[in-house]
Amino acid sequence: MHIFGAFELDSQLGTPDNPAGVRIAFLRYTRGEDGRLFLTSGCTSFEGIEGQINSLQDELDELRERARRAFQVP
Repeated sequence: MHIFGAFELDSQLGTPDNPAGVRIAFLRYTRGEDGRLFLTSGCTSFEGIEGQINSLQDELDELRERARRAFQVP
């Protein structure tokens, strides 16, 4: 399973009284019987979990860039 859209950047514009803010929300997850949230499907090989981790990292890197623009950090 290739993860697409596991996260969302929730941005709040700043005002003179309140600074801008961002936070990351989960869009896709599975809840286990014990209440834990799983962001990936079950993987049966290292290559499978490595692919999942790489996909999550790529998406988080994109969110970092969006957050940088929201805060206008060079």
